Parts: sequence; C-alpha cells; structure tokens
Amino acid sequence: MTPMARSFYAESKRVSNARLHGELGVNLRYRDYRAGLEALARAEGRL
Repeated sequence: MTPMARSFYAESKRVSNARLHGELGVNLRYRDYRAGLEALARAEGRL
C-alpha cells in the first residue's frame, strides 16, 4: 500500500453496517476493513 493509503486506514473509521444489511440485504465479504486488508495482503503475498 502507498503511504497515503496506510495513513487513511490508520485513522479511526467506526461505522455500523446494520442499515446496509437490514434495508438492502447486503452481505459483506469481510466483517470489517481490517479483515479485508489482511485478505488483500495475503493475496499479494505480504503475509
């Protein structure tokens, strides 16, 4: 990741997906952004 991307994700960005699930019935692939970033890092061979 670029330094700018790392800086962005280092900040606190707490949100709830309840409305997304309840109103739209969307199921996200990862439970939170950290899990998504970890999967991305694994796919790139960094973990």
